[in-house]
Amino acid sequence: MAVKIDYRVADAGWADCDVAIDGSAASVEASYLGDALLELIEATRAIVDGANYSVAHFYDEPGECRFVLEPQGDTIRVRILEFGETWSEEPDEAGFVRLEAVCPLQEFAEAVLAAASQVLNTHGLEGYKEKWVRHDFPSEAVYGLRRALQGGTLH
Repeated sequence: MAVKIDYRVADAGWADCDVAIDGSAASVEASYLGDALLELIEATRAIVDGANYSVAHFYDEPGECRFVLEPQGDTIRVRILEFGETWSEEPDEAGFVRLEAVCPLQEFAEAVLAAASQVLNTHGLEGYKEKWVRHDFPSEAVYGLRRALQGGTLH
């Protein structure tokens, strides 16, 4: 099974994220209204640490995509749901499904780390903050996820 996440910081305050999981794929956009990369890393870390449900928000202008993560044993169900309003408080069930796939949790978490590492390698800490406007690169979150994976806390 293959998991690929390509996260690119584009013009000032905008990012693109392509997700491909075993033949299913979706592309989403995020603005600096939120901190999408940080949320994706933290949501993934929550699942690695044993949470039953976790969400990362990618805010658009207008609209929102939610990465909904739910563990299923050693695998994870990943759904990317689209909503018409920014900061939508609608339940997950009201979202339009852009992607739904199941993959190994370890593989998904490693793909998130690889995407974050590529962003850092491309832009550096200062370049990231300059492009991502008011958000620092989520170094501590990356470290925490990497440590959780290496520490064997994967449930």
